[in-house]
Amino acid sequence: MNFKKSVFFIISIFILIFCNISNGLDNQSKHNNNDLNPPIIEDICPSKCQEYIIGRPCIKASYKDLNGIDLSSIKLFLNYEDITDKCKITKNSISYTPSKRLKRGTQIAKLEVCDLSLNKNKQVLEWYFTVGTPIYKHYRGLLHSHIDTLPNPIKYDDAYYIAKYKSNLDFFAITEHSNELDNSIYCNIDNASASSKWSALIKSRDKFTVNGSFIPLSGFEITYDNKQNSSFGHINIFNSNGLVCSNQPDMKLDDFYKLINEHDDLIGQFNNPCINFGTFSNFKYSSLGDKIMCLLEVGSGDNVELQKNYRYDDMYQIALDKGWHIAPTCNQNNQKTNFGIANEFRTVILSTDLNKDSLFDSLKNRRVYATEDKNIKIDYTINDLPLGSIITNPSKLSFSITAIDNDLNDKITEIQVISNNGQIIKSTKFNSNLAKLDFNIKPEKNKFYYIKVIENKNKISLTAPIWIK
Repeated sequence: MNFKKSVFFIISIFILIFCNISNGLDNQSKHNNNDLNPPIIEDICPSKCQEYIIGRPCIKASYKDLNGIDLSSIKLFLNYEDITDKCKITKNSISYTPSKRLKRGTQIAKLEVCDLSLNKNKQVLEWYFTVGTPIYKHYRGLLHSHIDTLPNPIKYDDAYYIAKYKSNLDFFAITEHSNELDNSIYCNIDNASASSKWSALIKSRDKFTVNGSFIPLSGFEITYDNKQNSSFGHINIFNSNGLVCSNQPDMKLDDFYKLINEHDDLIGQFNNPCINFGTFSNFKYSSLGDKIMCLLEVGSGDNVELQKNYRYDDMYQIALDKGWHIAPTCNQNNQKTNFGIANEFRTVILSTDLNKDSLFDSLKNRRVYATEDKNIKIDYTINDLPLGSIITNPSKLSFSITAIDNDLNDKITEIQVISNNGQIIKSTKFNSNLAKLDFNIKPEKNKFYYIKVIENKNKISLTAPIWIK
C-alpha cells in the first residue's frame, strides 16, 4: 500500500511538472505569436548623411529585441554588396572596417535583422554617408516656436505657411509645450498617438516638407514650474516619435537624461537658460545628457527691438566650462503669429543638403551658429575641420575664420576667439562687410574655442566650439 502511494505521488509530481512546462511553453508561444514589433536598430556609425573625410570608416550598429536576435538573419550590405561574412557579429552589435579605402562620394549601407519570435519580425535600416571632404551650405531657420500659447491659436498649416512663404526660412520647428497637449499623460517618448494635437502637428509637418526647398520640423518642449523645481528648466526634443511631460512620474532631471540617452537619434536643446526659467542644476554635467543635448539657446525673443529680447551667452560659457558638447542657437520662441518675421534672430545649420536627415546630422555634430543678423555668413575651421568638431592630439592649430554680410548697413566691427573660462585668446577689429582672421597657435589639451562676431547696432553671432582633446 505504501509502495502504491509512493508511485502515485511520484506520478502526480511528474504530471504537475509537465503541465507547468506545457503552460510555460504555451504562454511563450502565445507571447511570441502576438509579438509584431521588429528589433530596434540604433547607434549606427557613420550616422545618417554623415560626411566622412577618412576613406576607411568603421561601419557599425547595435540592435536589441525582447525576444532576442536571430544572429543567422543578420545581413549588412555596402553599396548593394553583401559584406556580412566580413563583419564582426555579436548578440547585440555588428561592425565592419573596409580592407581598402572607399571611393570618394556617397556610400549606401543597409542592415537587416530578425528577432527570435515565431513571426520572425524583420527590421531593415538603410542609410547613406559620404567619403571625402564635404561642401556645406548655410541654412537658416528657427528651432523654438509655439502655437498653443497664442492668444488666438491658429492651425499648424498657417504657421508653416508663414515660415515658408512670408519669412523665407529654410527650416522651421514648432515645439509645443508637452504639458499643454491633450492626453500627454498617456504618451511616451516612442508613441504620442493618444494626443490629437500631436498627430495634427505631424500631419501638417509632413504635408509641408519639400526637400531642397523647405523643411518643417516638429518637437516638444518639456517644462517645469520654476517655483517648484528651479533646478530643471525647459528642454526641446527633436526627432522623437512621441513625447513626455513633467506631469508624468520619474521625470526629474537625471531621470530625463537617462530616458533620452536610451534613444540615440534624439536631439536636445536647452531652452532660455536663466534664473527665471531654470538653469539645469547649474549645468551639472551628465554623460548621459551630453549624448543627446547638442544645443543651447543663446538668444530668444520675438520683439522687433533687439534690447527687449534675451541673451544667454553667459550660460553658454558656463555649460561649455562644465564639459557639455553643445552648439548655440538663436530663436524667436514665438508667442505671436510672427514666425521668422519678428526680427533677424536665426539659427544657421551647415549641411550638405536641405532635408531632415542632413539637418539632424548637422545638429547632432554641432555644425551650427547662432546670430542676430539674418544675412551674416560665418565660416570657422581649425585644421580644415568645421565648427563642432573634436580634434584629438593635433600637432598644431591653424585657425581660419571668415565673416561676410552683404547688407551694406551691417558692418563687422570685431571677431573674438573665446576659450575656456571666457578667455579671449585673439581679437581683431574691423569696419567692413568682409572680415577674415587666420592664425596658428600651439595646441593645448582639453581646450575649446568658439567665435564671437560683433557688428554695429549691437548685433552678435556665436559659433559652436571646436574641441581639442
